[in-house]
Amino acid sequence: MQAQPLQDLGFSTLSGLEVQSYTLRSGERVTLSPRLPLFTFEVNDTLHSAGEASATQAGDIVTFRVPPGVTGRVTTEKNFPRGWKAVVRFENSTGVKIQLSNIVPLGQSPDRVFITAFGPTTYQNRLNRSTLFRPGVGPIGVVLPDNAWEMGFCDAVVAPQRSLVAIARRGESEKADVRRFRTILEPGGYVEYEFYADEHGGNWRDGLRLMFQERWLYDLEKFDNTLFERKDLDWIRHSYLLTLQFAWDQKYYDRQAGKYFFDEFLKEKDPLIGWYDAYMVWPTWPRLGLDQRNQWDMYRDLPGGLNEVRRQAEFAQAHGTRYFIAYNPWDESTRWEDHLKGMEDVLRETNTDGVVLDTRGESSREFQETVDRVKPGIILYSEGMAVPKDMPGIVAGRVHDALYMPPPLNLNKLIKPEFAIFRVLQLAEGRLHREIAVAFFNGYGSELNIMRPGRPDWIDEEYRYLGQTTKILRCNSSSFMSRNWVPLIPTLADSIWVNKWPTAAKTIYTVYNLRPEGWNGPLFEVPVSRDSHYVDLWHHEELDPVTVGGQAYIPATADGFSRVGSARAWRGALIALPSCQDC
Repeated sequence: MQAQPLQDLGFSTLSGLEVQSYTLRSGERVTLSPRLPLFTFEVNDTLHSAGEASATQAGDIVTFRVPPGVTGRVTTEKNFPRGWKAVVRFENSTGVKIQLSNIVPLGQSPDRVFITAFGPTTYQNRLNRSTLFRPGVGPIGVVLPDNAWEMGFCDAVVAPQRSLVAIARRGESEKADVRRFRTILEPGGYVEYEFYADEHGGNWRDGLRLMFQERWLYDLEKFDNTLFERKDLDWIRHSYLLTLQFAWDQKYYDRQAGKYFFDEFLKEKDPLIGWYDAYMVWPTWPRLGLDQRNQWDMYRDLPGGLNEVRRQAEFAQAHGTRYFIAYNPWDESTRWEDHLKGMEDVLRETNTDGVVLDTRGESSREFQETVDRVKPGIILYSEGMAVPKDMPGIVAGRVHDALYMPPPLNLNKLIKPEFAIFRVLQLAEGRLHREIAVAFFNGYGSELNIMRPGRPDWIDEEYRYLGQTTKILRCNSSSFMSRNWVPLIPTLADSIWVNKWPTAAKTIYTVYNLRPEGWNGPLFEVPVSRDSHYVDLWHHEELDPVTVGGQAYIPATADGFSRVGSARAWRGALIALPSCQDC
């Protein structure tokens, strides 16, 4: 995929900061026509290009000035081993505050692929504005790591089978109010961005793969794969349905009856969902802190104590479900007990299988060593999603429900496909159909969070739909762990997106549809041969591709994708196509 490592970017200072050539490690020099701006950016929501800048160079440092009152400098790091790197400082040279946002290396333009913030800035959209733009089609929202939401990305074709790909990551700042998608600079304030670039062959998806999966967005120099190679922890990546419940939920324990209903609850929805891969009990927040009992005391004080928790865990395990407890790192003002010792003691006495790490997006060596002392296979599951630098230390995490109606494409899945991701589904917030479909489109599972009050009458409809997507995920887990999955393959209909999940044995395609009128006709191109066939996993029907211009396409019909979903297959492959037209 990657051509040759990039040695240097050659940018002119005569007519603005424009990239006019680049040099590879081999010594080959590639001249660009047309030139590319070194970056574009917005000042107070107005787009500007580095091509507008007046610039001068002294040694390795280039200083620049852009008319809205932004000055700065570009400092190139010599002999950077993984492509090209520079630090770009943006300074406010005016006498008033300015807003700086949407820094895109190589510049946003309709003729290239780029990621930047876009769309409404209302409260509900405040966390979900990262957007992928591609030539000739509409934009699509993307989920980025929690330390990279403001990241700019660009992939620009410079010659046949030659492209430049670059990212910009926000770094140090001073006299600056740093927000999720923007930086407010005081007069004299500055913010720095680290720019990384390299050449690659192939298409823009290969550029994404280079930056996300091979370079880990430059959070890491090397990925320690130790935890992901452990067989005892492998089970979580083939799990697709979790549930989290308060200990005072009447379907867990009914105080009036003085009786546990956990056993009945665990099996109640089996006809719709199959089973829960893991059950998580939560007896702490918001009660924790009302008295001096600490979080581990609250497990000990459950009716029947830790013996009852152990009985529940063993009942769940016999049912094919793992049992998790929770950890609250902020529990500091109650009865003192060493956090790790308390966790270890409760895990050991209850024979439980995992720990929910409240408020955490990462784990630690101390946590892992603690649970490993108890028994093999205990999973640490963070409330948030681990950023690339933390992924080597934890194997599972969430797409948090703070992301209201999350964007359709989750690029965290590209960074480490083996990392087990679960989208939080809140029964109290309304219909789950869209969130279930988005999770399935991205090849990962769901966490049913039923802590909050509210058991609407549509529950069984949504559980039934969740059961269908979960069954396909479970039956084709090897495909959804594929490091070679391909996001957003070309389609003949905009706003119907397709991901491809290939393995040697089969290929899965997941489809997410936002066209309210549906689609009738060919949708996406597929290979065919005399020994190949396509199977609709949702409706259990075989499907014949249609020919358009000598190429074979999977067709979509109002009776197919406009229903709940459908699926296709090649060479004994199974291709699942869920629809979310009604979301």
